[in-house]
Amino acid sequence: MNAPPGGPSRTAARRRAVELVFEALQRDLDPRQLLGRRSELASAGWDAELPDAAAPAPYTVELVEGVAARQGEISEWLDTYSQGWPQSRMPAVDRAILYVGAYEVVFGQDVPDPVALKAAADLAGKLSTDKSADFVSGLLGRLSKIKSTLV
Repeated sequence: MNAPPGGPSRTAARRRAVELVFEALQRDLDPRQLLGRRSELASAGWDAELPDAAAPAPYTVELVEGVAARQGEISEWLDTYSQGWPQSRMPAVDRAILYVGAYEVVFGQDVPDPVALKAAADLAGKLSTDKSADFVSGLLGRLSKIKSTLV
């Protein structure tokens, strides 16, 4: 289940989605713009020379497009359920992980919530601060418990 034939693992695809969402948030872009640009570069053959130019995996595309389509909703949920911890105070990488994780938990059909929660916490542990894994896990856990009221 983790590694589709001929493609990267979901773990790698999820991490790439976080990287693209992070970049989009930092540059104030729609994440779909970055997907388009990566596809253009890969089509032009730049993916061999520029690692960031590789065509995104299908699961990366699914996550990034989902986050982009639901960014406003997800932002509201993060503001509402982070209990006094506004997004402006969160590390930028935590926000990106939360956006991808929230989309996967609330709208994802193929990944059980515990798997998505663990994957997000693992990414936070690798990419962010010492306390980020617990914060990300706790906030996404809240969303998981109430997701039937969110959609």
